[in-house]
Amino acid sequence: MTSESRPAPSFPALLARFRSLTTRPARTAQNAFFIEGLRSFIQAHDAGFVFQAILYSPILLKGDLADMLARRLHIGGVPRVKVSPEQFRAVSRGARASGIAAIVRQRWAPLGPPRAGLCHLVVEQIRCPGNLGTILRTAEATGVASVIFVGNFSDPYDPACVRASMGGLFHLPLVRTTHEELAEWSHKQHVELVGLSASAEPLWTALPRSNPRAPLAIVLGEERRGISPRMQSLCTSEFRLPMVGRADSLNVSIAAGVMLYELMRRQVRAAAMAAR
Repeated sequence: MTSESRPAPSFPALLARFRSLTTRPARTAQNAFFIEGLRSFIQAHDAGFVFQAILYSPILLKGDLADMLARRLHIGGVPRVKVSPEQFRAVSRGARASGIAAIVRQRWAPLGPPRAGLCHLVVEQIRCPGNLGTILRTAEATGVASVIFVGNFSDPYDPACVRASMGGLFHLPLVRTTHEELAEWSHKQHVELVGLSASAEPLWTALPRSNPRAPLAIVLGEERRGISPRMQSLCTSEFRLPMVGRADSLNVSIAAGVMLYELMRRQVRAAAMAAR
């Protein structure tokens, strides 16, 4: 049976599944999430994600590339449902209905040997999906090797996180692990776990590296409480960002961006000096 003759799921059935994926339990149970918009659709396709169903409205869809990719996926066996603009808006959560949405399988990488990249980013708890998405966007922009989620608190496949990542999520290896596995991994692979803490004494700009060639992992904690005592015990050191104002802390996504770009600055400088 070809994809053209294979019966597509009904709109009510697909609508129910799209709506279910707004909840964390459904995303976990189905190992799936939904994306909406031209950018997310194209980037997920280019990154090799597995599509499970496509919803599109020809009247709303203005992107020829997304339309071509949707046709190609459908020929390859992915169910595709054509709907009216009104039906699409019943699913859409974007500011503007783009006319293309899809259900996509989640993708997780194993906690293996450290990958090449600027550093690894360890996320213990980030409450706000928007903050997490912004962090992922910056991590991808700066060449972070992987993002390691410790525990089950944070969900990078939350719809708000997917939107805020602006496609960055699709190009980052995402890992789910435990404190125990992280401790074993960092010890076995000689990874420096460096925590960001507002109460630390040393400044981030003065971060020393006993072995500049050793893999580095930056640890981020919960927005208000920061890194947990359990995670602090795993960190080889903790640093803070310099602040002269009256605010007691920076937004965690801003702090992550400052740290990552400081590392990138050092990397660029080292490469320039080595080229002399």
